[in-house]
Amino acid sequence: MRRLITIVTVLLFTACVSKDAKFPSRPIELIIAFPPGGVTDLAGRVFADEMSRVLGVPVVPVNRGGASGVVGTSAVLQSNRDGYVLLGNTITGMVLSPAVLKDAKYEADKDFVPIALMSIVPNNLAVRSDSPYRSLQDLIAAARQKPGKLSYASPGSGSNGHFDGEIFASAADIKIKHVPFRGGGELATAVLGGHVDFGVGAITNVYALEKAGKLKSLAITGNMRFPGLPDVPTFEELGLKANYVGNWSGCFAPAGTPKEIVQILIEAAKKAVDSPRYRERIEKVGALAPFVPPEDFLSMIRRDKKMAAEVAARLSLGEPSR
Repeated sequence: MRRLITIVTVLLFTACVSKDAKFPSRPIELIIAFPPGGVTDLAGRVFADEMSRVLGVPVVPVNRGGASGVVGTSAVLQSNRDGYVLLGNTITGMVLSPAVLKDAKYEADKDFVPIALMSIVPNNLAVRSDSPYRSLQDLIAAARQKPGKLSYASPGSGSNGHFDGEIFASAADIKIKHVPFRGGGELATAVLGGHVDFGVGAITNVYALEKAGKLKSLAITGNMRFPGLPDVPTFEELGLKANYVGNWSGCFAPAGTPKEIVQILIEAAKKAVDSPRYRERIEKVGALAPFVPPEDFLSMIRRDKKMAAEVAARLSLGEPSR
């Protein structure tokens, strides 16, 4: 009985200390919803490092990829809502996957609270440097000669690359074959290895390989050229104007996290993202890192959510009924 009383006393004391401890008092886990090598992983690791410096406790990045961001997102929803488990995810996992995948049973603007926009990056269409397609016009001409034969890699079914690949095909009036992979790292490997004719995804997936002369971008999304690759034209410049989705990555807390903890995280994130070190490191991998207030980020998510539903319906990108 004495031992039982001691155990109960210790547990009660621990609970009280935990409850009253200033947040954060222990390491924070950042679940990155994609495998290593892609834009979410790159931005997430830089973000975690800078947040560690600001908060004074380790922010540990943990990759939990699968199903175009759904696996990691679902894991965070099942965690304690105490600020110690956060999510690093993209437009793919937060907005596009719920529009097309049956297992994505969440809504970004209702089930999560935005903490920070970690990066913005255009999508690109890239081929091997020795590809016979030296321009987008070459690729389109070949696709028209061989309908359905040319294949492209994306970071996964329902990913931003999948959406933009199909939007490109619709704008160019061609038929191409989609080959989904598990994240941007695998996409780059597939294009480099010649397993597909081209890849469509975040430019950060292939930025280093392009700089090394191993891959070549034929076009990028957005309404202006990308500073890191100023010679690459936009789809719009090439006469293929459409509502391309592009890409962003962000940090989120599950809804229900105490407001005071969310505010601490938001303030720390602003300091982290605003630091010259963070911007330099993000831009080095081919991304941009503008600070966006959480309320504006939430507006972006709601806008993209509406767009994703419209595009998925128009291009029949949803999973078939079982």
